[in-house]
Amino acid sequence: MIPPYNKRVEALRESPTRAINRIVEHMRKRGIDVIMLSAGEPGVPPPKEVRLWLAKALEEESMRLYSYTPSPGFLELREAIAMDIKDLENVDVSPEQIVVVTGGQNAIFSTFSTILSPGDEVILMDPTYFGYLNMLPYFDVKLVPLVAPPERGFQPDVEAVKEVVRRGKTKAIVLVSPDNPTGRVIERGAAKAIADIAVDYGLWVVYDEPYKTLIYEGEHVSMYELAPENTISLYAFSKDPGIPGWRLGYVYGPAEVAKRIALVAEATTYNPPSVAQYLVLTYLKNREVRKRHIEYFKAVYAHRRDVMIEELRKIDGISFHKPQGSMFVLADVKRALQAKGYDVLPCVESLLV
Repeated sequence: MIPPYNKRVEALRESPTRAINRIVEHMRKRGIDVIMLSAGEPGVPPPKEVRLWLAKALEEESMRLYSYTPSPGFLELREAIAMDIKDLENVDVSPEQIVVVTGGQNAIFSTFSTILSPGDEVILMDPTYFGYLNMLPYFDVKLVPLVAPPERGFQPDVEAVKEVVRRGKTKAIVLVSPDNPTGRVIERGAAKAIADIAVDYGLWVVYDEPYKTLIYEGEHVSMYELAPENTISLYAFSKDPGIPGWRLGYVYGPAEVAKRIALVAEATTYNPPSVAQYLVLTYLKNREVRKRHIEYFKAVYAHRRDVMIEELRKIDGISFHKPQGSMFVLADVKRALQAKGYDVLPCVESLLV
């Protein structure tokens, strides 16, 4: 007889992109040529200069690329991240406020484990990154979705936030900018209004910004600059420098909460991958290489976005909003599929079996 397990695990669901990856893997194994457009995985590898450095480092008779590191990441990397945040966003953060983590998902899980208690309410934009929908129920919290429709450019409705926020009940507001999958870049006015609400109500703003270097129109707004005592920012190196499979990211916020997030991250992964930390350190310290790579990366994806939009416009029954950032175009294909005789939801469900 199998002993009982924690029933809360049943709240977790497989990510749709992970399910699609699994399906594609089986199709390719059968010799089917598949172009996969589902995951936020870049097609641009790290800069050649950084890869060549790593190739040479791998020849060393040394354990530095293979050893344990301090749980929150080694100090030199956290110093380089602080310098990068200052350079890109003109925000001052100390290394003690930064926790290097094993990718974006670990950043999200460690943050929620630190700040949420059962029964808390969490405000979440709809649509936004569905990883939050998969994970938040595990923490036994109440999701409060707020529709951010395409006719508003997917911008959050500040007045709607004011209507649903509850003092003593709401614990956090989750914002992704640039957003996955809408490509929306939050406007400064909306960001400032939400920051003010967070300060007034004593809430956390969990600000997920892995695409902050991939903006085509507009500017990246730092929520930490607007509400430093209430903001926890999350970042992953999955987009630039382009190492999603190496699992490296970071969290920063007030030092007291960062210290506790570091303890959760340590409990779940012990320390981030050492080889990924050294590669990213080299990448961040070579500022000209980094800036040149960001511009190249942005140009590649701006071109891909424009090609995708041009092709989508040729298909009857498809509507979409031109993304300002990220690597996605969120298209409503329901009418186009129905015109071809497809029942949309069963069609999607059949892919996930």
